[in-house]
Amino acid sequence: MTSLLAFILAIGVLVTIHELGHFWVARAVGVKVLRFSVGFGRPLWKRVGQDGTEYVIAMLPLGGYVKMLGEGSDEPIPEEERYRSFDVQPLAARAAIVVAGPLFNFIFAIFAFGAVQMVGVSGMKPIVGQITAASVAENAGLKQGDEVTLVNGHPVQIWQQALEKMLGAVVVGDTLQLEVVNASGVVQQRLLENPFGADIPEGMALLDKLGFAVERPAVPPRIGEVVADGAAAAAGLEPGDLVLTVAEEPLESWAAWVEWVRESPEQTLQLTIDRDGVIFPMQLTPARVEANGKTIGRIGAAVDLTEFRETYYRTVQYGPVDALIRGAEKSWNMSTMTLQVMGRMVVGATSTDGLSGPISIARYAGSSMESGLTTFLSFLGLVSVSLGVLNLLPIPMLDGGHLFYYLIESIKGSPPSEGAMMVGQRIGIVFLVGLMSLALYNDLLRLL
Repeated sequence: MTSLLAFILAIGVLVTIHELGHFWVARAVGVKVLRFSVGFGRPLWKRVGQDGTEYVIAMLPLGGYVKMLGEGSDEPIPEEERYRSFDVQPLAARAAIVVAGPLFNFIFAIFAFGAVQMVGVSGMKPIVGQITAASVAENAGLKQGDEVTLVNGHPVQIWQQALEKMLGAVVVGDTLQLEVVNASGVVQQRLLENPFGADIPEGMALLDKLGFAVERPAVPPRIGEVVADGAAAAAGLEPGDLVLTVAEEPLESWAAWVEWVRESPEQTLQLTIDRDGVIFPMQLTPARVEANGKTIGRIGAAVDLTEFRETYYRTVQYGPVDALIRGAEKSWNMSTMTLQVMGRMVVGATSTDGLSGPISIARYAGSSMESGLTTFLSFLGLVSVSLGVLNLLPIPMLDGGHLFYYLIESIKGSPPSEGAMMVGQRIGIVFLVGLMSLALYNDLLRLL
């Protein structure tokens, strides 16, 4: 249900932004707008404004449209309204109306990405983990513990940034030029050959192919919050305590500590505690609780992640101006990368398996919404960029197709013939139906 609601919200917002671009510029150049609709099909809500425009929210939230006077209709237009008709406007005005939809998508993406940068993006520092033997990474001289600071000349502070820059480079077939700082603080340059062909993985799979992993250090078994009436409080555990041993066995991580507790309901554990440098023994007996049909131990204490976050995490945050600049850079990078991927798909250099349809988009929308506002804003920005790029493709039925016709009109001095535009429309329909069918097919394969 969350995915469905998030999908409807995302499509509703992005379609409204897109159509608002057409609507606003049409009104600005004096064209009469008959209808502004979010969604298709039977209206769920509608209202006629003082300007005579009918505002509609329709049943199917999979798109929307702006209907203008003189656009695609044979209905007679009163002479006194003729000057407000779309089809009598100068070529530049018509082109401005058409391009405004995708342009508003890009502007929205800039502000969405910018807002995320203002709030701050937290992530793990780009520290290299385990290296695979005989891999691209090992051949390049990467070592575990190296921190990546530059990817092909672009500064990076967290893994999210590093992965974006790496993906952008390998998509166009570039080698990866990394600047790293090793554990001794020495700055080094590392050149990783591009091992990718048609199938370019994303996220952590990209690093797997290159032969290294993200450094994932163990979380130390340091006590954070202690529940007042829990077993931990009864034993005398306090926030900040570090559990050194259990039953005289060294304890290396919080995960190992949790395992000891879960497996020891009502069993007394012999502990060694470090409290501000003072080492002393302690006995603790986890309470017996039932969880998911199993009997486990529980002590009523949470982990203290303060030191771990300070050591391995970083928050990247910018002021309003710098945030918008970063938002514009990310929108541009995502746009160019989207075009590059599309181009590689057309010539067969990249697999079409990465195409996502409504099912996958709904799942991404739901998961991003559950992750928080900034993640959902990033998702909206990404989809908005994709919509902007897709709509600018010179394919009939899309905004880019109309702009292509206007280019022809500017060259030959008259619009393409009615027959040529009908043929183009059929080609556009076939392309879009084929594209949506392929995306839906990929969605269904992912569900199997």
